[in-house]
Amino acid sequence: MSDGVKAVAYVLITLFLGVILRELGFRGAKLVSLVGIVSVVGVAAIYVSRLVSVIGELGSASGEYAVAMLKIVGLGYVFGICADICADLGEGTLAGSVCLIGRLEILTVSLPFIKTIVEKGIEMI
Repeated sequence: MSDGVKAVAYVLITLFLGVILRELGFRGAKLVSLVGIVSVVGVAAIYVSRLVSVIGELGSASGEYAVAMLKIVGLGYVFGICADICADLGEGTLAGSVCLIGRLEILTVSLPFIKTIVEKGIEMI
């Protein structure tokens, strides 16, 4: 069984245990959820370390464009996860602000590519 499937199974067990404890009036039910979250983040860290090594290999093999594209994808994930957390905590306005900042950051990283495309287009005319 893969690590991802194990993580999902662990999350579901933690979820059911937390819900049952909350329904029974156990005051430490939130702590059970917190322990589950921390363990899942630990599993995610394993995946991130694997991805970083593969991304490093891809970046060194294909040059600056691949590195910038990987930065853009990474920024999308970081800002998306942050916005999801804000929305889950009931802060919709803050989540929208995070999305706006993320879009602006991605646009900033992609501007050199846009400039190159415009310059090539002008040269062709």
